[in-house]
Amino acid sequence: MVADDAALVHETSIVAGMRLLLDRAGLVVEPSAALGVAAVLEDRDRFAGRHVATIICGSNVDPDAYHRWTRGVTHPRRTT
Repeated sequence: MVADDAALVHETSIVAGMRLLLDRAGLVVEPSAALGVAAVLEDRDRFAGRHVATIICGSNVDPDAYHRWTRGVTHPRRTT
């Protein structure tokens, strides 16, 4: 199997994805589970008008770290 493309995301977008999943779906997820959501948050135009699927799994995250990361997070949008 060969990947046609890959998206790089910033750590702040991963945390924003975690917060979005908590706020909108009530899901507590580990950072790696929010990567797909982070990619969409950073580059909405790239995914606009398309059907997008991402795997969201696990809640293997330290509760204290999770709360530290997701407190007061806004949803970034890539500017470059």
